[in-house]
Amino acid sequence: MMKFNWGTGIFIFLALFLLGCAIFIIFAIRQDVNLVHKNYYEKGVDYTEQMDVNARSVEFKNAISTGLQNDIFFIDINESLAAQIDSGNVLLFRPSNSKDDISIPLDKLAKTVTVPKRELLNGRYILKLTWYSEGVRYEVDKPVNIQ
Repeated sequence: MMKFNWGTGIFIFLALFLLGCAIFIIFAIRQDVNLVHKNYYEKGVDYTEQMDVNARSVEFKNAISTGLQNDIFFIDINESLAAQIDSGNVLLFRPSNSKDDISIPLDKLAKTVTVPKRELLNGRYILKLTWYSEGVRYEVDKPVNIQ
């Protein structure tokens, strides 16, 4: 029969510690890492430009309304804003998982954008409407909850 002494205790402690570290490393490697944006660092460099875009876009915050009707999610754009849009994009950004984002090109003079509810998951989205008017970029963000 083996006698339990301090050397055996140190060996058991180190073995359990290394096993715990190995389990943690395997767990950490298998985790899916979602950054907010794929080009996260480039966005950080352009932060001053983004601040200018946000300052320009403040007056259009209330020009966009959203709703859900007959299993269709719709985004209504005010007529005065729609007349100014040369090109643009609607992004339904899902903060919890970027794989669930939906991007829709915005047609010139489009007053309504629709998305079938079956394409959306229940929960929180951030609606990002980005458009260009006479070569100048504008962007409006609006939180949206889908139920």
